Amino acid sequence: MIIAKREAGHVHLVISRAEKKNALTRAMYQQLSDEIVRAAADTGVNAIVLSGEGGVFTAGNDLDDFRARATDAHPAPSAGLAFIETLINCDTPVIAAVEGLAIGIGTTLLLHCDSVIAGRSTRFKTAFVDLGLVPEAASTVTMPLHLGARRSADLLLMGDTLNGEEARECGLVSRMVEDGQAVAQALVQAERLSAKPRDALIASKRLIKAPWREMIRDALERERPVFSERLRSEECRAALARMGKR
Repeated sequence: MIIAKREAGHVHLVISRAEKKNALTRAMYQQLSDEIVRAAADTGVNAIVLSGEGGVFTAGNDLDDFRARATDAHPAPSAGLAFIETLINCDTPVIAAVEGLAIGIGTTLLLHCDSVIAGRSTRFKTAFVDLGLVPEAASTVTMPLHLGARRSADLLLMGDTLNGEEARECGLVSRMVEDGQAVAQALVQAERLSAKPRDALIASKRLIKAPWREMIRDALERERPVFSERLRSEECRAALARMGKR
């Protein structure tokens, strides 16, 4: 489930499924999308903070959902990509507080946030190719924009894992803090944003994002059919079968 905490001038969304390392289900993606849309429409909200429960950000997509989509002849549209589109279109600043694990979409969604604060021991990994898949969430564009082509290849093709310091050095993370401090620091940033003139803040983010949004949306649409095709491939089905349920 997603816990929404409304505080003075900002909303804090907590991914709450600690027993599954906060793996995201279709229902949770829908909740996140709904809460972000609601917060963005609220004239009393200047910032959105996104974090995970239990010292973990998220282990990525729920594998049972993946398995179901891999065997469904007519799968429903991806709730995960709908959530990413919501992030792309959000004009309210989004701050991610990341601890523990940020796997798959747990890493790629960060590329759509305005600030990312991570604990020193956080592990970032995108194992798409290892699962017989291709990168998603427009990461084929957003990751090279943030990290450069070669570092992006390390993550998206090689499946390398980054720690908090490495993620900060390459630009995936805005600020690294000691473990357990990411949420507190994100809330400090949210409070600073909450004190600013809202209309100027929203207009400024819109201008900053304007040169990239169309390119990012195009990348999302290029990736979508290929990811769907790969999800139903024998390579992907075999990889999912080898992995234990989480």
